[in-house]
Amino acid sequence: MFFGSEDSVGRVEKARYVTRTKDGLYRYNRRVPDDCQTALRKRLWNLSLGRDYDQAVMRAADLRREHDATISRLRNPETSECEIVSQATGRTSARIAELEHHGAPEAIEGEEGTVEDILGAMWQRIPTVLRSARGEPKEYAQLSITQALAFGDDSRAEGGAVMRLPPPSDPVARMQYDAYKAMLAQRLEELAPLPDQGAPEMRVSALMERYIKVQALRPNTARSYRQMVRRLIDNCGGDHALPHYDRDRLRLHRDKLDADPGVSVQTVEKHFAPLKALWRWAADEYDELADLQFPRVRLSKRVTTVEDSRWQAFNDVEMKCVWQALCEAWGPKSTSRIKPERRRAFLMAVRVMLYTGLRPAEVFRLTAADVENGILTILRTKTTARKLPISTNISDLPEFLANGGFERDSQSKTIAVTMSDNFTKVIRHAGLTNDRHVLYSLKDTLVDRLQRQDGMTDDVIRGIIGHVVGQGKLRHYKTPFGETAHGRATMKQALDAITYW
Repeated sequence: MFFGSEDSVGRVEKARYVTRTKDGLYRYNRRVPDDCQTALRKRLWNLSLGRDYDQAVMRAADLRREHDATISRLRNPETSECEIVSQATGRTSARIAELEHHGAPEAIEGEEGTVEDILGAMWQRIPTVLRSARGEPKEYAQLSITQALAFGDDSRAEGGAVMRLPPPSDPVARMQYDAYKAMLAQRLEELAPLPDQGAPEMRVSALMERYIKVQALRPNTARSYRQMVRRLIDNCGGDHALPHYDRDRLRLHRDKLDADPGVSVQTVEKHFAPLKALWRWAADEYDELADLQFPRVRLSKRVTTVEDSRWQAFNDVEMKCVWQALCEAWGPKSTSRIKPERRRAFLMAVRVMLYTGLRPAEVFRLTAADVENGILTILRTKTTARKLPISTNISDLPEFLANGGFERDSQSKTIAVTMSDNFTKVIRHAGLTNDRHVLYSLKDTLVDRLQRQDGMTDDVIRGIIGHVVGQGKLRHYKTPFGETAHGRATMKQALDAITYW
């Protein structure tokens, strides 16, 4: 947004890079060119210009000339190296001034070398500092400034960040570094538990709620994102503003996830993906976070591919074995303690999954209202709402739903888990011991049978199972397969051609 003022001859002069916030404050907002961002260590100049418009315009003009000159020097091969050194020197001077403002602790008095050299060795003295400060009247103040100087952690020190140096690269030294950092943080927490930081509406939990609403995320996805943020808050000691979660804290979060035996490498990746998306969105949405970047945190590499770790389809012989075992376990002559009504529902659910690709929880949500003229409308789903023709192989589904179907079982929040667990027990007892054969393998089995058919396309498979990933921008132009008579006929022909037993 530009503002301008009219001069004596009636011309309007635009004030470049001047914006006005909702509270009437003028700011200088200018994007740093891509080729200059490394040298300047920022993506955006975002500076306050005060509330007086005329003074803001004058100040912005001065800044514009200053930054134009800086960009010019960085782009000029003859002056770029000197300018890079000048920028680095300015940052170092600011760090030294900040150290003087805080007052250097005894740990660095008499030391020689650069500021980086001195502070880079401070973490090694943490055990000594902890022992000497124990019980002193100013223990908290001494330890908080030590935390800021040794680890660049300014969450408890006044005056803002001092310096953030990378941890040691040697593996053994890094283990000691992390241990000393944790020891110091624990003692500070004992002395004074750290409250949540920042305005409530700018904390990570509140911003995630805003992000979920703006992005119109599905309920299951929203619930998953909330759980991931809650895990971040638990692992990093509180609900804070996004800048609080620096690289060290996010590494700690990663390490705690990695240490959990129930969390896989893929799950760790899933925990970090929504956080990265939240950081990008917040930087675009809020002026005060315009410079925000998600810290660089290296995640563990996958040891297996998606193909190696996904559920596995049943082959023809296995599928016949599965159905025979299920009919014996859940059929009318079964001696199972599961009620006959539930056993019938389980058998129908298996058949529906094999000819629709629905998940167990989605099957149990089906009602008679979802069926009309041989078309099944699937609204309550994790993927994409869609319409499917009912295959002749499950032509009894409409009558089943009309007679009450899954209504009783749909009241249970754990029905899908109960069925899944019982399914696994049945097929294991039948001799199918592959741990990648589970109830969710039925969708893989459906896709496998579809792929066998001549002329099968990904559009037909996506239309049946409800996945839109892979269509790219064509989604803006293509009518979903289940919304056209031709598409429904093609899907029905493909589904009717499948036989499992």
